[in-house]
Amino acid sequence: MADPVSLASGLLALVIFAHKSCVTLYTTIQSFKTQPKRVRDLVDELGELVGILESLTDTVKSQPDAHLSALELPIQRCGNACEEFLQELQKCCQRSGDDRRSFRDWAKLRYMGDDINDFKDSLAAYKSTIVIALTDVQLRNSSVTLERLEGYKDLIRTATNDLEARLENVDAKLESLLARTVTSSETAELHRIKDERLSTQRCLTICAQLSELIDQVQPTLAYSASRDSDATPEKITIDGIQQCKTSIEQTTARLERRMQEILDRMIQMPAVAQHEDTEYLARLREEWSTARQCRDICSKADQHLQENISVIDNHATGDEAVQFLVSNSQKTIHGKNRGYGDFIRQLGGHLSDQSIQKVSGDFLQMSLRRSEVKVSTTHDGASINSSHTNEGATNWQPQYGSGRTLKAEPRPDVAVSQGSSSRGGSD
Repeated sequence: MADPVSLASGLLALVIFAHKSCVTLYTTIQSFKTQPKRVRDLVDELGELVGILESLTDTVKSQPDAHLSALELPIQRCGNACEEFLQELQKCCQRSGDDRRSFRDWAKLRYMGDDINDFKDSLAAYKSTIVIALTDVQLRNSSVTLERLEGYKDLIRTATNDLEARLENVDAKLESLLARTVTSSETAELHRIKDERLSTQRCLTICAQLSELIDQVQPTLAYSASRDSDATPEKITIDGIQQCKTSIEQTTARLERRMQEILDRMIQMPAVAQHEDTEYLARLREEWSTARQCRDICSKADQHLQENISVIDNHATGDEAVQFLVSNSQKTIHGKNRGYGDFIRQLGGHLSDQSIQKVSGDFLQMSLRRSEVKVSTTHDGASINSSHTNEGATNWQPQYGSGRTLKAEPRPDVAVSQGSSSRGGSD
């Protein structure tokens, strides 16, 4: 197993390279006097990316054992893309003959066949992937608020959808390039490569559809098994489906390696090597690999949320409510206990099964004792009320407690009469 410090050193070097490339592109575009809105949006995206890379640098330095090695390929591709885009910008300036004060041909600027908006979206994908990886590290080491956790889930979903769309775009470009190459160089080997690539892509699509179907079925089966402790068929099915999903993941990994080999063969083909799109194909291959790596990072982060984090939001209204916010495993808990009423009992934390049962029993005993006190108080009040009624007192009801009997006091008019007699007698 590789040394964490060595891995961190390699990743740190890539982050420094990517940061330098982003800053250089950022300052270069900023130096142009004319900046349309899409160019300003690109500058804003670059500025945010620079800030995220700085946060990543701090994390790698302070936590060399953090699980961030998966970011190596996206970080390297991010730095390369910024350098290559800067080269295209400089070429565009030379062709137009304008300097940075008068340059206005932003609409003609192209990188890998895409315009400025597409390049900005690719940078946003890198930024989202880095944010997801950093947040995943933070969740492993500390807790966050429930609101932020929900925002993190939304970020994963959005980033995954954007990366899927980017993969489709790259696949379409590969198909178009391969079609042009085969047309210009009619060789049997190129035809075989094209057919194999299409077949591999279809198989990857099938695996993705099966995995999505399993994700939809699993929660329903898990819920049925949780309701019935003897639900052996459901448990057997869950185990089988999980094995199937594991097999699909392994198959997908093998297919993706196969696709890499196909792209490598395409670049090394003599007919393709003579074609003007060789460098473009190499970039597409790198972009294809990076997009899939970013998608895997998002998938693993989402899996970590589902397997290792419990999100609980308890809300109770009424007297003597009981709320549990506990875990008997190593799952991280993110949630709230909110109760409104008297004598609410709440429990939170990581506890063993025995501790949970003990506290549950204590809560039950507390509730029973309060019920006994209520019954006793009601009976005492009823007895006092009956006694006062028999003595001819008013029909007093124990609405504000059991009450107590007051001592007899002399009436004021009697006291004045006795005083007068004494004084009269002394006279």
